Amino acid sequence: MYSVSQTNTKSFWILGDVYTVKIGGDETQGRYSMWEIEAPPNNGPPPHRHSMEDEAFYVLEGYFSFPYGSKETKGGKGQFIYVPRGEFHTYKNVGSSFGKLLVIITPPQFEKFFEEIGIPIDDKSSFQPPPITPAIIENVVKTAGKYGLEIKA
Repeated sequence: MYSVSQTNTKSFWILGDVYTVKIGGDETQGRYSMWEIEAPPNNGPPPHRHSMEDEAFYVLEGYFSFPYGSKETKGGKGQFIYVPRGEFHTYKNVGSSFGKLLVIITPPQFEKFFEEIGIPIDDKSSFQPPPITPAIIENVVKTAGKYGLEIKA
């Protein structure tokens, strides 16, 4: 067991949400990565599926909807959702305030997708989120295939 320094964390703005790495694949010998996601109300990624990774979500704050496959689960603090690779899924903050999720991704190579499409945030207190433009969406869709991600239109 070892402690992970939170001084080396990286945060990225991705389609309106802020993703912050808590532990990366390099620190877990390639076993998993863990990220915190801060999502404003009515936000979340488009439905998608991973061909190489499993994901698990744990609600830290707020109230979220988790459509996956032909099912949907809703829940607040303490709700846990596991999504095996190959299942279309998403999350959406259906609450009235910012929500936080902890997401575990295994194996961790998908974190490179976040780093490639995300806009780095050096200081959350002064960061001004950009508008979500067609160019940003086009970059996400173009880059997705490189990481085995299929986005549902």
